[in-house]
Amino acid sequence: MAINPPSDLVLDVAMAADPDTLRASVEKLRSMASDRVAAQMQLSRENFASMQQPIPVSGSVTDNAPLAPNPAFKKFEAFMLQSFVESMFAGDNQAVFGEGIAGDYWKSMMAEAVANKMADAGGIGVARMLEQQSAKRAKSEAATQAEGAASGISTDQHHFQRQDSNVILYQIERQLIHKQLKSTESVDDSRQS
Repeated sequence: MAINPPSDLVLDVAMAADPDTLRASVEKLRSMASDRVAAQMQLSRENFASMQQPIPVSGSVTDNAPLAPNPAFKKFEAFMLQSFVESMFAGDNQAVFGEGIAGDYWKSMMAEAVANKMADAGGIGVARMLEQQSAKRAKSEAATQAEGAASGISTDQHHFQRQDSNVILYQIERQLIHKQLKSTESVDDSRQS
């Protein structure tokens, strides 16, 4: 009883072909492959850096914004992305990170590292948005100070009025958060009973 494995069609054709034709076709394939690799290398060397730069849209706010956001805004974006990444790690992944406190610690470290890399690569635009809002706020405050100086209102009075409105907003936000927490607790209690 003999075993006859299926033959390789390409190899059979190559063996049946003229050896000179086979060598010529192999050389032609190698030269085509090396030309393609050289073209890809040239593309990556010359154009990779230009492909990584964001293309500014004319007439947008990004024309006036600096390319590198403030490090504080970048850290904030990394922190925010860390919470997003940690929520993606939810589930049964004890085989990867381990169990208990050590597993939670490793998961947190992994999420932090991923978030920092994402923020370094440009993130999702939160840092740039905060930078733009900060620049707009600085311009508007400069304009209100100029108007206040022209109308005779001191900057301390204007700052005090603005601070009062911020305190009121803060109190309203706290009340809403407390209401939401109470409603969440009542839902949890009803689920447990």
